[in-house]
Amino acid sequence: RERLGIAPGRRAVLYAPTHRDYEAGWTPRLDLAGLADQLGEETILLVRAHYFYDGTASPLGGLLGSLRRTGRLVDVSSYEPVEELCLAADALVTDYSSIMFDYANLDRPIVVHADDWETYRTTRGVYFDLMAEAPGPVARTQAELTEILTSDAWHDERATKARAAFRRRFCEYDDGHAAERVVRRVFLGEDERTLPPVLPVEDRTPAPSPEEASAS
Repeated sequence: RERLGIAPGRRAVLYAPTHRDYEAGWTPRLDLAGLADQLGEETILLVRAHYFYDGTASPLGGLLGSLRRTGRLVDVSSYEPVEELCLAADALVTDYSSIMFDYANLDRPIVVHADDWETYRTTRGVYFDLMAEAPGPVARTQAELTEILTSDAWHDERATKARAAFRRRFCEYDDGHAAERVVRRVFLGEDERTLPPVLPVEDRTPAPSPEEASAS
């Protein structure tokens, strides 16, 4: 967080949308300047474009330059590894990106911004109904997203329950030994009974959140 310029006590929201097959380049689907104004000085937006758009002109200059200079928005599109960004963020805002599955292992708030769900589902295809099994609150418009992030809805009891259900379904085997089990079973031919047992989701201890880390 220090390397990213996130001052102690500020909320860091990682905005990491996926790419779209029907768009040649990346244009943020949010009015980032307007969102930053609504969220206030105590929130910093970490904006990460999908790697498919590497080499294209960044839309984060121009009018957003002042936000970058004041530290209210940081373009982290080229920052590696992305896992460090996840650790630095207090919450994730994404659409249909697979980053939600990795971030869910941290058991931190996730907000889905799905303004083009029907179009994306039709043109790209999906594996499950994200609107029915989202890892947190769903916003279909920027106004709804702003309302979620400026209220307790982004991390309230309902959001926590949705995230818990999502983790039980999609993070069952992500206990730190998944790759080990695959290598030992598939490549080394070990008996399944000799492999490390899967630690239940509810028994795991995720990395401490920024707030927890600063208090320790």
